[in-house]
Amino acid sequence: MIRLLILVIIIVSVSGGVYSLILLSRLRKIYNLDYLNSFFYYKILHFAFGVYGIIGGLAIKEILLKYDFRIAEIESIAAVIPFFGVPFIIAAWYILIKTSHELIFRKVNQSLAIVFFTLATVSFLVYGLILRKLPGDPDLSSSLLGQIIRIVFYSIDLLVKIYIFFLLISTAIRISKREKRIMLVRFGSIIAGLGLINALALHFAYWSVYVGLYFLLFYFCSDLALIILLKSYLKSNEGEFNELTDTLENLYQKFGISKRERQIITEICRGKTNQEIADELFISLQTVKDHTYNIFRKVNVRNRVQLTKVFSNS
Repeated sequence: MIRLLILVIIIVSVSGGVYSLILLSRLRKIYNLDYLNSFFYYKILHFAFGVYGIIGGLAIKEILLKYDFRIAEIESIAAVIPFFGVPFIIAAWYILIKTSHELIFRKVNQSLAIVFFTLATVSFLVYGLILRKLPGDPDLSSSLLGQIIRIVFYSIDLLVKIYIFFLLISTAIRISKREKRIMLVRFGSIIAGLGLINALALHFAYWSVYVGLYFLLFYFCSDLALIILLKSYLKSNEGEFNELTDTLENLYQKFGISKRERQIITEICRGKTNQEIADELFISLQTVKDHTYNIFRKVNVRNRVQLTKVFSNS
């Protein structure tokens, strides 16, 4: 009976994750917005880690139980499976941070990106060293390792979502447009709430199989709340977003503007200098100058003021 329930929850969870991806994919086609694209890539990586790192670990345990393996050996082998999926979840967390910045039309600070990936890389390496030490260390049991992994996982996840909460709330209180302010407050509150519930579910997942199944369902399906919120907000402001997207897209196609050139045009319209654009996009100053020259040539303008007028009026 329990095995049947586990199978049903896995199917429902994966289906919920696939449905989330389908909804986001449809929104991306209707509204050509950066944060929708980023959120979609976050969901892909988040989903990939869930299937490989979580469901894959459960499947390995189930298979090994049918053979002559001790429980400690099975736990040790199962602890290795999520390790190879860690790069997926690290990238997913960063893209979620990027999504939150794009919601308020900002770029991720370079210092923040460096700190994040440094800490993530160190955690990944420590995880690998512990796994290597596990077979020969009698003081380090597989159950203890599993507990450490769970605590580190939900702690990082919760920290990322708390950061997003404060970022969006601090921005929302300075926004005059009521609809955008409400959306940011709700998005930040929901994502922080989901992070807290996820942490509690994962922390107590090994207390009961039912708590573990709840975590699995929550992991794959909880982002539906955020997707529905974005869908409702975009639909309520459909005219504004469609007009902006269509007009800019037509201009980009008319002048043959590449993806990188679009990013540079956006930064130029925000008043950024060449050096600031180079730092923002992690490219060289000369590359920015070359792209700017090509943009001026394509659009047939002589300076930044003329370029800004062309794209800001759209």
